[in-house]
Amino acid sequence: MIAHTCVQDEFLETLVKEQTAVNVFLVNGIRLSGQVSAYDCFTVMLKSGPSVQVVFKHVISTVLPANGSGPTRDPSDLPVSRAKLSHLRTQE
Repeated sequence: MIAHTCVQDEFLETLVKEQTAVNVFLVNGIRLSGQVSAYDCFTVMLKSGPSVQVVFKHVISTVLPANGSGPTRDPSDLPVSRAKLSHLRTQE
């Protein structure tokens, strides 16, 4: 039987193994920072100092390594909601 892994699992597994600091952007524009300590099909556990947060994957927009491996954006530049984004498009 051929083992099938998805890109998402490979990416998250690398973050866990290397204990990479990440910025997790949610669909509502909120940025969470920490290290991915575990994950499953539906959630990501994000450790930040002594606390751990369980974040549901369906609310995650983007996961970026904090080591500069990708462009970072100020979370205030992100749309607050999809409704607001649609409203902005109609004004153009």
